[in-house]
Amino acid sequence: MAENILQHILDAEKKAHAMLTEAQAGASEAIKGAQAEVREQERKAAVEHRALYRQIVEAKRQEVQQQLDAQAGARRQEIQTAIQAARGRLDQAADMIVQEVLADGDR
Repeated sequence: MAENILQHILDAEKKAHAMLTEAQAGASEAIKGAQAEVREQERKAAVEHRALYRQIVEAKRQEVQQQLDAQAGARRQEIQTAIQAARGRLDQAADMIVQEVLADGDR
C-alpha cells in the first residue's frame, strides 16, 4: 500500500513536472510571439514616422520656396524700378558729363 501511494506521488510529480515544462514552453512561445509583434509594430511606426517626416520636410520646402519666389518677384520689381529711374536720369547724366568736359576742356 505504501508503495502504491509512493507510486501515485511519483506519478503526480511527473505529471506536475510535465505540466510545468509545457507551461514554460507555452509561456516562452507567447513571449516570443509578443516580442515579434512588438518588433513589427515598431517597424510599422518607424515607417510611418519616416513618411510623416518626409511630408513635413516637403511641406516646409514648398513653403520656403514660395517665400523665396515671392521675395524674388518683389526684388525683380525693385530692380526694374531702379533701372527705369536710371534711364530717366541718363540724358541728364550725359548732359552733365558734356558740360564738365566742355568746362574743363580749355585746361
